[in-house]
Amino acid sequence: MTKSFALLFLMKRTKALPNGNAPIYLRITIDSERVELATKRNANPEKWNNVAQKVLGNTDEARSVSLISSVNSLPDRI
Repeated sequence: MTKSFALLFLMKRTKALPNGNAPIYLRITIDSERVELATKRNANPEKWNNVAQKVLGNTDEARSVSLISSVNSLPDRI
């Protein structure tokens, strides 16, 4: 029996905060069942890269969120 597993970081622009930032969520999919978890991180939507699933740039904000998105490479190492 084959099982599928995927991690995806996504920004919910529809839930933007008063300061303009939007929350970042982690979506875990196992065998077509999805669960979304809040990462408790926010970022500027203009700096969010959907393809890379991270904040672009060299700011503290970008580094902080990129640490979270490094979790995305875990399935490749397992």
